[in-house]
Amino acid sequence: MNAWHRTIPIPSSCTDSFPRKGGRLLRDHFVSAAGNHTVRSDGRTGFTLLEILVAIVILSLVLTTVYAAYTGTFRIIQQTKYSDEVYGMARIALTRITEDLASVCKYDNACSFVSTTSETEGEEFMNLTFLSSAHLSFDNRDTSGVASISYIITEGAEDTGGILMRNDVLYSGEAEGEPEEAGGHIICDKLQSLTYTFYNNSGESYETWDSNAEIHKDTAPAVVSISLNFINPDDKERPYTFMTKVYLPMAGAGDAKGTK
Repeated sequence: MNAWHRTIPIPSSCTDSFPRKGGRLLRDHFVSAAGNHTVRSDGRTGFTLLEILVAIVILSLVLTTVYAAYTGTFRIIQQTKYSDEVYGMARIALTRITEDLASVCKYDNACSFVSTTSETEGEEFMNLTFLSSAHLSFDNRDTSGVASISYIITEGAEDTGGILMRNDVLYSGEAEGEPEEAGGHIICDKLQSLTYTFYNNSGESYETWDSNAEIHKDTAPAVVSISLNFINPDDKERPYTFMTKVYLPMAGAGDAKGTK
């Protein structure tokens, strides 16, 4: 055998020549490294109970944040949809009432303009009946003339507020009966309150008006202030409020005859 390939035994005395302190430090290093891993009885590693609990807590926080953002987005969408609906109804209602009041007129030199109060779902509403030349026909007939127009509040379903209805019938100079019995067309719903304030030519304000009474005999107000309040489902103390004032140019002047 070649001398270069001979196995030369190392005397045991050589191993004893290594510093014992360094060997102890090396042994301690391997022992501490092995202790950092969890080893099951079958030799496989796994998670500790503490690590699993921490992961569950983190997952719960993430899911809670996502759910809150999800529900908040849908709530904003519902609020926006409701407010758009309310603004649309308010615009239509105030436009229609304004046009009817601006066309107030007399019939045979007699004026009829009466406000009454009614209570619906614990809320007080004001009904209004007057003569106007703004007659609308929905039966495809070209009829025109002075009409008795009434705005009446009826009771809606539970917690849905009042319903504003408009009744319009041609006036012939005779009593047309109670407006509540005549029906009408729905203008808007979800009403919390509807109030009017009436002003005479001198600027004095009145909460009610009756052209049959001595104080307002055969006259209509010069200005009518309208306050339209819709239910706010998120805060009933802060309803959606819309206000306007209408000048009645023909109030107390002019004379009209119904078209037969």
